[in-house]
Formats: sequence, C-alpha cells, structure tokens
Amino acid sequence: MNNTEPDDEVAPPQPMVRWRRHGGNLSIKDATVWFGISYAIAIIGYLMVNALAARLLGQTFGYFVIAITISTMLGQLGLAGVHRGGLREAARLRGGDLEGLRDLRRSVRAVSLVLLPAVGAATAATTFMVLNLDDSRARWSIAVGVGLLVWLSGQQKLWANYLRGFGQVRLAGLLEGRSGGAIASICQAILIGVVYMFFPGWGLSGAIGALAIGYAAPVTLAWSRASHVWGHVDVAGRVFRDLRAAVGQYWRFSSNLLAGYLNSTVEIWIAGLLLTGLDLSLFSAAQRLSVLLSVPLISLGVVFSPVVSRLFEHDDSRLEALLRTGATLAAAGTALAWIPMLLAPETVLMAVYGRDFIGAAPILLILTIGNIANVVTGMSGTALTMSRHEGLVAKAQWIAVVVRIGAGMTAASLFGPVALATSAATATTLLYAFLWRATRRRMGLSTHITLRPDLRLMRETSG
Repeated sequence: MNNTEPDDEVAPPQPMVRWRRHGGNLSIKDATVWFGISYAIAIIGYLMVNALAARLLGQTFGYFVIAITISTMLGQLGLAGVHRGGLREAARLRGGDLEGLRDLRRSVRAVSLVLLPAVGAATAATTFMVLNLDDSRARWSIAVGVGLLVWLSGQQKLWANYLRGFGQVRLAGLLEGRSGGAIASICQAILIGVVYMFFPGWGLSGAIGALAIGYAAPVTLAWSRASHVWGHVDVAGRVFRDLRAAVGQYWRFSSNLLAGYLNSTVEIWIAGLLLTGLDLSLFSAAQRLSVLLSVPLISLGVVFSPVVSRLFEHDDSRLEALLRTGATLAAAGTALAWIPMLLAPETVLMAVYGRDFIGAAPILLILTIGNIANVVTGMSGTALTMSRHEGLVAKAQWIAVVVRIGAGMTAASLFGPVALATSAATATTLLYAFLWRATRRRMGLSTHITLRPDLRLMRETSG
C-alpha cells in the first residue's frame, strides 16, 4: 500500500514511545548489569525461602519442593507459551503497529481469563482429592494454596516476559529469577519467616500460603504497568476464539518450556515416588542448590532473548560474538558459586539448610556437573527458540525427559539417590551438547565460551 494513503495514518507512533521510554534504550551491558543486580537479590530471597522452609518443615521439606515444582510447571502449562511467544513478537513491534499490539493483548486476555484460572482450579481440586490428611482445614488450605501458586506464578511469568519485550528492562528484571524475581522472592522470604517464627504449627500449608501471597505485589505492579502500554487498545471479541488462536500460534513454546522444566525437576518427583522421605529431602536440597550454577546463564538468556529475535536474520556475526561473550561472562559468574560447592559441599549445605542436610554432599557434587555442561555450551537453547527453531528444541527436550524417567527410575530403585543424581547429570550433559551442535548446524552459530569476549559489542548493542 502506498504510504500516502489515508489508511496508513491511523497508527501514530505514540504507543511505541509509551512502552520504550522506560529502559528501552539500555545497552545489553547495562541491561545485564541491572538484571544481574535484580537476580542477585532474587537469589538471596530464594535461599532465604529454602533455608526457612527447611527449618520449618524438617523431613517434609521434600514435599514442599514437590509442591513448588508441580505448581510452577502447571503455571507455565496454563500460559500455553503465550509469554515467550509474546516476548518475541513484542520485541519486533514498531511504533504505530496497533494491530500487532491488539493481537498481543488478545492472547494475554485469553490465557489470563480462561486457561490459567482453569488450570489453577483443576490443580487445587486434584490436590484436595489426593491429600491424605485427617486435618480438613490443612487439607483445604494446602489445596487452595497450590491452586493460587499455579495462577500467580503463571501471571508473574506472563507480565515479566511482555514487559521485557516492550523494552521495560528495569521493571522486567525485578520480576524475573528464582522464586519469581527480586520483589516476589523477598516478599515470600519475609512471609515464610513470619510463619516460621510465629506460626510454626501451620507447617506445609503455611509455607505454601506464604509463597502464594508473596506473588501478589509484583503481579499487581506488572499488570498496572502493562495497562499503561495497551490500555488504549480495544480487544472486544470472543475470548475463546482468541484462546484458540493463541494456542495455535504459540503451542511449540509451551511444549518446549514444559519439557525444559521437566528436565530440571523430574528427578525430584522420581525421588518422591521411589525413595524414603529423608532421601527425598536430601536430594531436593542438593538439586535446589545445584540449579544456582545455571543462574548466570539463565539471566543472560533472558536479557539476550529480544536481541536474538531482532538480529538472527540480519547480523549473524554480531549475534555469534554476543552469544559467546555472554556465555563467557556466565561461566565466570558460575565459577564463583561452583568453587565452594566443590571444596566444601557440607559447609554450603549446612549454611543453607542446617546440619540435618549434610548427607546431601555427594548428590550435590554430582548434580553440579550437568549444570556446568549447560553453562559451557552457552545460550544455544535461547538462540534456537528465538529464531523460530523452538520445535527442534522441544523435540530434544522431550526425548531427554523420556530418557531421564527411564534411567532415573532404574537408578533410584536399584542404587538410591547418588545413582539418581548420576543419571540426571549424564542426561543434562547430553542434552546441552546436542543443542549446541544443533545451533551450529541450523543457524551456523557457535554459542560456547570464548577466550576473547567482546565487551565493547555489548556496550554498543541495544538490550
């Protein structure tokens, strides 16, 4: 259509100015620094949550971890991939693209009003039915708390991804990370601390309730900010039609994220099924610590996602240099956490969880190997999913899940928690080696660490 035709004049550049003014001009370097600070606060909150919960619950701590991991997984499932697909599309929007903004809002409305609440309600009902508790009040409170966790954790991920796509880097950074980001994790830690000090008799129901309520403040803040971005855009229409469209467009993201989450948690569920309560708690404690080694890479993956979306078709040489520089920075950050885990695992476990969890030291040492493999190979998964190869990543992840379940159940039933950790570390290493190779073959890019990181390029590239 000719640019002089009147139809092109109905979309003024105002919307882009509105959503880009809050941090959209940050470089990758500045965005990484900001996100690193926010993530560090989130990690402190995450450690406080786990430390307080372990002391509050003792040998039932493993069931607390199971409740968290299941609710987080279902919260992602209830988003149908709309959060990650929305980030990719929002990062590509240009000023005046009201129709694109309208499509994004329709997708959010569909999952927020229909799919996510339905998954939360179904989870609460299922939890109530499977719980075998004589205390009906505790049974109800745990079921409702788990349902709220599903809904609120999903909302947190939804808004964090969309705000980052809109360029609101600073606020998005506060909503991403362990336990829902800096704001949520600190709120959760404070609330669990209150339960631990003043209401220890509430036990598991109190801990889960504290986690759920801790999401309320950041979710409300993010929703308010998003309203400023698209509140002027009308999305009248049939919500179920929009839901079908969103699921049809983004289901591969959902499949990929679900498989990825299962790859990081399925061994905990195997431990809950086949091991004793004590071994489950030990394995869960070690697993929760070992995943911290991937935090620097995950952090950079979040920051780099919109950049990959913008650059992968236009400037491959710049993108490869950025990805390898990011992998190197992540490896340096990981080394700071890995060294104490290698040299004094018992001390680390005792400091976080208490003396009762020292026995998890050999499990922790083995689990760290897989996470190190993830860091060394770099952001291959991010590069593939943000360049329309998310289907390949999903297929690889699901194959890895099947292998994990088969090998993990055999190892746990025959040889116990240390063998289960060995199975998990092996599967993780093989998965990330494959994704690294797939990135080279599909995109012609390398993502592994480099001895010559280009920090100047990070300063010059918009985040």
